Amino acid sequence: MRIALAAVLAACATAASADFNDKKPINATITGATPSGYPRTMVEGLNAVVRDTYPGSAVSFKPNSPGGGVVAIAEKQADFTATATGTEIRLANEGRDPYKSSLKGKFSYVMMLYDNQYMHFVMTKEWADANGIRSWADIAAKKPKMRLAINRPDNPQTTIGGPYEVMKAYGFTINDIAKWGGSYVLGNSQIGLDALTDDKADVFMNARNLGDSLLKDVASKRPLLWIDGDMQRMQKAADAFHFKAAMVPKGTYPFMEKDYPTILMWVSLLAGAHVPDEVVYKYVKAIAENEARVQAIGGSLKSGFAVAKMATNPANLPYHPGALRYYKEKGLVK
Repeated sequence: MRIALAAVLAACATAASADFNDKKPINATITGATPSGYPRTMVEGLNAVVRDTYPGSAVSFKPNSPGGGVVAIAEKQADFTATATGTEIRLANEGRDPYKSSLKGKFSYVMMLYDNQYMHFVMTKEWADANGIRSWADIAAKKPKMRLAINRPDNPQTTIGGPYEVMKAYGFTINDIAKWGGSYVLGNSQIGLDALTDDKADVFMNARNLGDSLLKDVASKRPLLWIDGDMQRMQKAADAFHFKAAMVPKGTYPFMEKDYPTILMWVSLLAGAHVPDEVVYKYVKAIAENEARVQAIGGSLKSGFAVAKMATNPANLPYHPGALRYYKEKGLVK
């Protein structure tokens, strides 16, 4: 009996001290991004870095949404999701809409990918002038009829975690817009920008990189304005999901004549609780040791990704043991 117990303990000790610093391949599926657009480009770029680091690895992409990605890793349908923010983390842990039940304990934190996702709150000048609107306070007071281009609820970060919370801070909800006679154009930011261009939307609320060229192009065809607000209410909205209020500098877009407040979001990589420590450790190590190549993927990663920020965890979600092991080895966490 003692010999058998000793053997078990020895095996456990060997597993715990296993050296993951080899070039053996790993297998993993990454989700959270839609079939097209920048998020997919980002995921494919990250996966390529990992495959090149560990030749023979089967690291693949599985389309989904930011909200659906968390469900997928919790239910072992994928290993990582690459588009999670404080919104998805909190709602999934608490089992709040769009999640049907709590997923707490079924997923954990891997790394911050970038922290430069700005919510854009813009309106056409034509609509603003016709309704006497310049600010969120004006919208709350005048209850104007609007055609709002906004993301689908299954992308909680750019709906529940952004516009919905700002609306709440000003005393109204997304449902009030329909009560005021308005309507919605639901879809990603590209769909929303197209709706602005084609005069199918009056107001656009979604996340873009600052100085976005597509928004500038829309503004060249239809005069736009940024919806003004105050930092105190914007910070109240940002606090709900561990984000920050930030100012968009004057001149970021041609139609901005001063600084305007908005919500600044971060985006992270999460892993399901079922994913082996070695897989997570090696994925993190590959990304950390190829900082320049990751930044070269472009988009939000270009200026938003940094090894020094990888372990930053604003929502205080427990780290996956594989990620934590790497961060401790490198002194990124204590």
